Amino acid sequence: MTDPAQAQDAGGARAGLFASLQRVLATLVALAHTRLDLASTEIEEQAERLVSLLMWGVAAVFVGSAALLLCALALAAAFWETHRMLVTIGLALAGLTVAAATIWGFVSRVRARPRFLEATLAELAKDRERLSRR
Repeated sequence: MTDPAQAQDAGGARAGLFASLQRVLATLVALAHTRLDLASTEIEEQAERLVSLLMWGVAAVFVGSAALLLCALALAAAFWETHRMLVTIGLALAGLTVAAATIWGFVSRVRARPRFLEATLAELAKDRERLSRR
């Protein structure tokens, strides 16, 4: 037969093991919660950045187009009798130059964006490194 003291020790060990597993599970859930919270914050930041870029882009295109059109009309009207073709070609080349510069600026801003979920991935890499050292 088993000794009652040994049975109590075995039951206590199982309870201690179960409590330890519960703490590990609670820690893992808390860790996952923190990482998901960070990921959701990054997604919100990226969405806000995208909306801001789109708004500024639309505003710049609208205002720039209106200004260029008005300048072109004013110059064409001023030189209508003497050099209308030269002025029209010059304005077209100026418009193409401004369009190229605008496209270059847009592309450089798109390329400069931070990597999607960069901070979350960095934290997960740190977690994996810490857990693999144990």
